[in-house]
Amino acid sequence: MRQGDATPPLGDDRPLEGLRVVELASVLAGPLVGTFLAELGAEVIKVEPPGQGDVTRNWRLAYEPLEGPSAYYSAANGPKETIQINLKSKEGQNQLSSLLNGTDILLQNARPDALPSLGLDPKELANRYPNLIHVHLLGFFDQPGRGGYDIVVQAESGFLSMNGMPDGTGFRMPVALMDVLAAHQMRSALLLALYERERGGCGAYIETWLDASGFSGLVNRATEHLVAGQTPKPLGALHPQIAPYGELFSCRCGAVIVTAIGNDRQFSALCGLLGAEELAADPQFYSNPIRVQHRETLAQKLEPYFASLDAQFVMEQAMVHGVPLGRVKSVPEALSDGTGRAMTAEFEIEGHPVRHIRQVAFRLHRNGSRTT
Repeated sequence: MRQGDATPPLGDDRPLEGLRVVELASVLAGPLVGTFLAELGAEVIKVEPPGQGDVTRNWRLAYEPLEGPSAYYSAANGPKETIQINLKSKEGQNQLSSLLNGTDILLQNARPDALPSLGLDPKELANRYPNLIHVHLLGFFDQPGRGGYDIVVQAESGFLSMNGMPDGTGFRMPVALMDVLAAHQMRSALLLALYERERGGCGAYIETWLDASGFSGLVNRATEHLVAGQTPKPLGALHPQIAPYGELFSCRCGAVIVTAIGNDRQFSALCGLLGAEELAADPQFYSNPIRVQHRETLAQKLEPYFASLDAQFVMEQAMVHGVPLGRVKSVPEALSDGTGRAMTAEFEIEGHPVRHIRQVAFRLHRNGSRTT
């Protein structure tokens, strides 16, 4: 995998070299885990069914070229070796058995009732490969046979009901966040299993669930009901407990700024930055709970101050005074910035040059010393 013009977070460190991973998983969550491990130096062998291969090879934008790997497939499949095996045949299952000899981690997302017919029965695999860490992604925690789909989980875990504008219907999140959350659960579980194996244990069979992963991401929106007894409602970009947080303001240059004011000191500093010191002393806005109650009035009063200034000036002063603000960027704009360039990897899939976003977003400093 080639690097662009910015050093990636991990640098040249490859701490998982020597680890072998077989990835049977398709679509997004499992392949993201495979890419994560490959970026860390593991050998990852992606197994796809003959013919079509991973279904996301055919998931394309309306006007995306038909040649080469699709953008969706490229997002989750990085530096891997890809082979085709028909696991529904005896010959294919024998090929998989040979492949699993010496394999450390197996990733798959097959239906539970299909496991025996694919040669993936967890008990049989554990007996045959006692050191294998077998990670299985399922759809629903309390409905084992039900397939998991991101938008369905968004709907049934409450996300869809609170993602949107206050006066409209729910919006699908612009990324398959349930899959991304499930990938994080799979990574955490397999790294724990690796740690236990290194301490003298053996392999493990790990179950993770798309819907349970989604529930883990509800965090404070869940406690709005569990603790405060309220039903979370869609608020657009607004934060339900903090103001001004998520309000969008247009500047004189046309750029849009988003606020992330988390405490009274930051609010006072924002007012000073904008030349609106009187708002910090206004009884309607002097503390966060009061600002939440009067957030619409506050936004109306802040609008002309932002509109009189250029975004570059506002952002520069925000950095100086410790005011958390952000400039709303398109995806191409974000990818052209320093972090975006560092997180972009360049590589080839079957001879076609592609780029995607890295899955490793950390850097190791062993014993506190920089090694990358």
